[in-house]
Amino acid sequence: MSAVVDVDGHVYEPTAIWDRYVPTELRAMARTAFFHEIDDEGNRLTVLNGRAGIDLNRSRLVRQAIWRPGMTIDDIGELDPDVFVPLNPGAWDPAARVADLDALGIDLQVVYPTLFNEYLPLVENPDAAAVLARAYNDWIWDFAKECRGRVHPVAMIAMHSPLIARREIQRVAELGFTAVVIRPAFYPATIPELHDPVSQARSAMARMMSGSGGSSRVFVEDVPYRGIWRLLEELDLVTCIHPSLGIAGADAISSGGFAERVSARLGARHTIAEPIAYMQDADLFMTAAFYHGLLEDHPRLRLAIAHAGSTWIPLVLEKCETYLWLGGGQFADVVSLEPEEVFERHPILVSFDGWEQPVARMPGRIGTKSAWGSRYPHHDASTPAEARQMLEAQGVDPATIDAMMGERAIELFRLNVPASSK
Repeated sequence: MSAVVDVDGHVYEPTAIWDRYVPTELRAMARTAFFHEIDDEGNRLTVLNGRAGIDLNRSRLVRQAIWRPGMTIDDIGELDPDVFVPLNPGAWDPAARVADLDALGIDLQVVYPTLFNEYLPLVENPDAAAVLARAYNDWIWDFAKECRGRVHPVAMIAMHSPLIARREIQRVAELGFTAVVIRPAFYPATIPELHDPVSQARSAMARMMSGSGGSSRVFVEDVPYRGIWRLLEELDLVTCIHPSLGIAGADAISSGGFAERVSARLGARHTIAEPIAYMQDADLFMTAAFYHGLLEDHPRLRLAIAHAGSTWIPLVLEKCETYLWLGGGQFADVVSLEPEEVFERHPILVSFDGWEQPVARMPGRIGTKSAWGSRYPHHDASTPAEARQMLEAQGVDPATIDAMMGERAIELFRLNVPASSK
């Protein structure tokens, strides 16, 4: 059996990021822009742009950090939503994290932000966003070092402007990061005005359709950010596309806000964004990438898409190809290859969950680009044993299972698995 790599682990960010990693003279600005704290009784405070922010949980359960090794789906389902459950210290404590990795049989874990992925895109002050991203990255770098090589840190990038994003990408690359995370969402970047007749006509149509000067937010794959994608390719960084729950912001940012409003209207006890928004936002990113030629323009850009599952990939490929054909020549200036061909030849991985049986039923269709991710310590986490058992039960051959459980992640991220964990 080869090394086990988890491509979708998480932290639950501690107040140490603000207290120790933000410079003293900038702490007031940073805490006003975004701050989160929870005490040992479960009382929570989220500050966003100088006001109380929307919490990620409707109940006293903090679903993003309650799972521990040994817990089952039934255990989670039986929790009383009105009773606080202490958080798993592995969400922020290196020693506890390593102990959990040992208990789970995980050799190496790729780790993403949780709170910062949700709230940082909502920060209105670009300078504060840049300070917060830097503080998080410095903290997760130190966290990873204390985990003795068992954690592969992914840097958070504030996408409030290409200038801010470029500075932090260059800084973290110099520090030693080899991967960054970008949430597939709409950001407040400015689209440069183009003056050829076709572009002018499109701008006029956009203004007419919106009833104003057009949308104030730009999708992360769009024109203003193309220099960022070029930089990521040049620096040979893995770009991790990781959606967030999306319930703390407006519908115009990502899919979760709409799902949350529907959830509230239905009287659901907790958000229904979890089974919807992650897939929708990842789907939107891939569709935009196919239609705008992102992967064709940057064939060496290494991509990892996490936390959205893998089962949606075949449908996206099919629909994108169908509507490219139906669209005639309108995409001919940016797209020359079919999406499936682009996807298959590109260095890309999509995480799958331990319960995602379609991946096991179609290993030739989905599994060639799939790598297992736990979602630890989120309440819907799975273990490598559960994932392997699911794959074996569907008759996937051992070599393919080993590839999906670690080998493909090692190749894409160019990981060095600690000898002590093998």
